[in-house]
Amino acid sequence: MPNYIPDFSKTHWMVSNPVRTTRTGMDGKPFRCPFCAGSEGDTPPEVYRLGKGEANKPEWSVRVFANLFPITELHEVVVHSPDHEKNLEDFPLVQVENIIKTYISRFNLLKSKGKVFIFHNYALISGASLAHPHSQITVVPNDIPTVTLPIQPQVNVVEQVGEFISYCPDYSEWSYETWIKPIFNFQFSIFNQTQISNFSKILQSTILKLKKIHDGNLYYSKKPFGYNFYIQPYGDWFLRIIPRFMERAGFELSTGIMVNSVEAKKASEELKKLV
Repeated sequence: MPNYIPDFSKTHWMVSNPVRTTRTGMDGKPFRCPFCAGSEGDTPPEVYRLGKGEANKPEWSVRVFANLFPITELHEVVVHSPDHEKNLEDFPLVQVENIIKTYISRFNLLKSKGKVFIFHNYALISGASLAHPHSQITVVPNDIPTVTLPIQPQVNVVEQVGEFISYCPDYSEWSYETWIKPIFNFQFSIFNQTQISNFSKILQSTILKLKKIHDGNLYYSKKPFGYNFYIQPYGDWFLRIIPRFMERAGFELSTGIMVNSVEAKKASEELKKLV
């Protein structure tokens, strides 16, 4: 069970759950991927799926089940597809749409149980413990304080697709950090099909642009391409993409002040040029 622990001032919190040390692959022993098609019996029972076939059997396009090694009491895994290698930047648009539909459906089901957090860690450098692309959804009890950046002003716009824009806020803690938000706010819980399609297009386009930045830079490309994103789904909601081109070091860890070596305006100009 998760154990929430405050610091002495009770302004910062951490969560401890020793079960996380037993995650698949952490013992160094060979294993078959539990997220691939044909391994459905290696995961907890599905709580949601899109695609054909019977529950907990192949022919799915997206699967959701409880995390065997949870951080919080309610912690779900969203497997992006049966393909072990492909991710959002590689999929046909309809598959990205399926993932977004899944996020919305699970948010609507879980939002009454606490504060819902939707996030994706891509690659080991970004904290993923399994290579097969997947997202996670956690629920934090309402009485536990959490700190999430408020939505940042819309400047340094990179792209617009329908009612959505991508932009690099002046307050960008990471090089080439990019946010996606609706131009005219509407509830994250209520998307129509056109909005799902446009949101999927701009998300995929943004990740492809970031990958081109990574691959074209001699320093960044020494490490695999990786990123995190999370969705803040309440009120003025947004999706924040954090490319993991650089590491955090002693200054950031000791002061809490982030260092970004690429100005947001310059980052947006470079991203805007990429097709």
